[in-house]
Amino acid sequence: MERKIRVTVFCEHNQDRFEPVKSVYPDGMHTTIAEGFLEDPVFEVKIATQDMPEHGLTCEVLDNTDVLVWWSHLDNPQFDDGVANRVCERVVNGGMGFITLHSATFSKPWQKMMGIFYDAGSWGRFRTMPKGEKERLWITAPGHPIVTGISDCIEIPQDEMYGEPLLIPEPDKTIFIAWWEGGDVCRSGCVFERGRGKIFQFTPGHEAFPIFYQKEIRLVLRNAAKWMAPLPDMHVPSRSGEHLKGDPREDLSHRM
Repeated sequence: MERKIRVTVFCEHNQDRFEPVKSVYPDGMHTTIAEGFLEDPVFEVKIATQDMPEHGLTCEVLDNTDVLVWWSHLDNPQFDDGVANRVCERVVNGGMGFITLHSATFSKPWQKMMGIFYDAGSWGRFRTMPKGEKERLWITAPGHPIVTGISDCIEIPQDEMYGEPLLIPEPDKTIFIAWWEGGDVCRSGCVFERGRGKIFQFTPGHEAFPIFYQKEIRLVLRNAAKWMAPLPDMHVPSRSGEHLKGDPREDLSHRM
């Protein structure tokens, strides 16, 4: 029997406890994101939230994760640096895939692996309105595995606008260009390679809109996870030494 792709969905699980997000995601955003993967039997899914011990991302969890899917927003500064380093090590050295959703571009693992730092005031342009804006994700890499089964574009009825210039490194591949009805555009679905691992930065996913129920969004995330999962025969060095288990004393920035 073919081994399943092991996905861990991390969510800070803060805003979705309260209105207006609770009405959109009554069981938590992580539950809805996980359900999208469970529509395909090739996946097995675990949940991690920031209020769990070690944020649910223990060494054992990460060692048994092929792709980590990350949604966060308000609680990024409170995330433990040692656990963030552990995530980075698992991507760079262990080959784990890392999918960054929406405002998780402010998360510590993403910023460490990109070698950048910014906050909401310096990152780029964004605009939130009560009803959001219509968004179209136009495919710019039509032969890429991430867009398998997707037509020329994905239309999202409501989302928060992200606009250029996004202060991100130049991607190895840009899968989508996002357009909003207000006229703004930005790169979305950006692919980066870091060491043995792949990173996929996907801008849709504002917490107040039901984007993670949308079938095309779920398909993109499943396609991405299938493409990003490390090959079973990937050579990974033995994990000897406490620093390879996410010792908070180690700064991994020099490895990025």
